[in-house]
Amino acid sequence: MNSIEAFNPAILTNLGFSPEQPINDKYSFVAELKMALDKISQTQIEASKQARAFEMGEPNISLNEVMVSMQKSSVSLQFGVQVRNKLVAAYQEIMNMNV
Repeated sequence: MNSIEAFNPAILTNLGFSPEQPINDKYSFVAELKMALDKISQTQIEASKQARAFEMGEPNISLNEVMVSMQKSSVSLQFGVQVRNKLVAAYQEIMNMNV
């Protein structure tokens, strides 16, 4: 399973934000993006923990719960990748505009 690491502050720097300077606007685009990436990462971590617990034979973890959480994790990652692709395409389209 692919996983994403913690949100890279270098991305914020490239967008014109300083990593040392907290984002005060809780509804800003960058804050929403960070929350979405953190949620995807948390979903993957939880799925991995459930899979590991099932492999270790914990009695309160069933196979169907593990499979559902793994599928949720996979779908959320695929959704995140598609959103990123759309953002990159929009950025490229804006950069190709004649001014």
